[in-house]
Amino acid sequence: MPLVRGRAATLLQESRQEKLQARVGQAYCAAHFRPVNAREFRSWRHSLRALLEALHEAGLGDTEVLLEHSLPRSSLRVDAIACGYNPETRRPSYVFIELKQWTELHSVEAGLVRLNSGDELRAHPADQVRDYCRYVRHSIQLVAEDEKLVSGLAYLHNADRRNARLLLDHPADHWGRIYTGEDLPAFLQQLNLLLDRNRTHDENAAAADRFLKYPARPSAQFIEIAHDALRKRELLPLVDQQRVAYKRIEQALKAANEGTRKTVVIVVGGPGSGKSAIAVSLLSELEELDMRGYHATGSRSFTETLRRHLDPDRTGVRHIFKYNNDFRDNRNHGVDIIISDEAHRLRRSSTPSGSKRSNAKAEPQIKELITAARVPVFLLDENQRVRADEVGSVAEISRIAGELGCEVEVINLRGQFRCGGSDAFDRWVDCLLGIVEEPPVTWSSLDSGGRFEVHVGNDPRDMEKWLGSHRGDTGTARMSAGFCWDWPYDHRSETPDIVIGDWKRWWNLRKPAADGPESTYWATDPRGARQVGCVYTAQGFEYDWAGVIFGSDLVWRTDKWVAQSAESRDYKAKEDSRLFPELVRNAYRVLLTRGMRGVTMFSVDPETQSHLRAMAG
Repeated sequence: MPLVRGRAATLLQESRQEKLQARVGQAYCAAHFRPVNAREFRSWRHSLRALLEALHEAGLGDTEVLLEHSLPRSSLRVDAIACGYNPETRRPSYVFIELKQWTELHSVEAGLVRLNSGDELRAHPADQVRDYCRYVRHSIQLVAEDEKLVSGLAYLHNADRRNARLLLDHPADHWGRIYTGEDLPAFLQQLNLLLDRNRTHDENAAAADRFLKYPARPSAQFIEIAHDALRKRELLPLVDQQRVAYKRIEQALKAANEGTRKTVVIVVGGPGSGKSAIAVSLLSELEELDMRGYHATGSRSFTETLRRHLDPDRTGVRHIFKYNNDFRDNRNHGVDIIISDEAHRLRRSSTPSGSKRSNAKAEPQIKELITAARVPVFLLDENQRVRADEVGSVAEISRIAGELGCEVEVINLRGQFRCGGSDAFDRWVDCLLGIVEEPPVTWSSLDSGGRFEVHVGNDPRDMEKWLGSHRGDTGTARMSAGFCWDWPYDHRSETPDIVIGDWKRWWNLRKPAADGPESTYWATDPRGARQVGCVYTAQGFEYDWAGVIFGSDLVWRTDKWVAQSAESRDYKAKEDSRLFPELVRNAYRVLLTRGMRGVTMFSVDPETQSHLRAMAG
């Protein structure tokens, strides 16, 4: 879905009249629910103009151009796609174009770029557009069957060959070629090789329509991605900063073999940003690299589900999935890499069961992981911290790494591959819950393009009806709730745990039973749909359709949220009353962002229910 589309000549006229950037900016704000930053506005003003002038000079004014086009099921955007027909094959041709305003570079190493000293790493522009092409090939069957339908070009219109020399000695292919402003004649020639200048605008617009109507494969859930990576050696294409993180970790592994200073890599991203996809991609390569590594979490549900689904016969990859506290006795850097997934859940210490966590001699869990691995990797989202004793953050990991004499590399992921690829929904949730200091807005007022559905049920039974009508025969759906009802450990009483009016359901069972799995497998066992999940069994997972019941631990009063710790049964979240308002918001954020296609909500509190309904619109 592009933000703006049109005939190249018409768009050029708008750009020359200084109108195009405002039009793109307005569409961006509506689609992504965030203001335009100055860098993006400058790009739309100058880079789009440079591209459109090039198309004009190449005689391609009748080409149909898609501007700021979102990749399938993702919020990542291709700067432009020029649509038409290949003059040689006479088949449709879609030229993906990545535009850069870069003039100077600080360094380029192994395809990773720093514009200035201390800047965040970026992907090589040719790799960036190449990965976009790969992603579309993976996502759209028709492109997979005919790879030459798409091609990729990177155009650094402000740079000359001298300033961009560090970029030019880089592999080029049909999906990734780079041109500077000095290379304009070669850029025009390549455009004419890929697009037929004799086609009419109507023909080119029809080609664009075909591209936009190509059906995309459904989004894969993480368990499927991990299975394909570790059992079939089929990797999900990594794009943009995902690729940067992967390459930087590869660099750190090579450096570790050379005995250079240890690097701690911290990858930060919100729900659905692809953090775990990076993890399984790395793990799938360890055998080929002859290295030893582990995936570690603090979640029993996440770790045991990975073990069950990826190694059902207990003969293969099961051993690589561990817990964060499994490394407390490993102090000699004996492991090549440890990837701590969901690292926001790292505890203050890995004290053995039964010990007091206040033990002054206990090592910080972060320190244990750093000292155990030659390359420690932390994947985290600080707004998913849900317990008072969870201390995983960029600041804390960086502090301990510094004390141990390690370098720290922080990489921020920008994409959204869950929630229908709608980063607007992520932002909407943050505003709804007051996680960011911006007023909430109605979901219906956002131009989401129908990517994600938001619904408020009249009661839990209405939510179940909505989930059932959307799930169909192949989709997955789960109902979860705030931690406002007791979750017994050792017994199952005659009365279900959660009672709301005449609606009654069990929490996800702590022990397996004939009518349901134990809580560990609630999110992935089909029988889990009969039970209600909590934040600890939902975190790290996704399903097509999510239902979220707000309890009385978080209620809306007049114009603000009020956290009521007395209504919570989550004693770990209540250990520090000062933190509880933040933690309870984070818990609902986790629950609301599990759905891949839509979410339905309900609150047991009437005033909160009215607010949710108003915000859904």
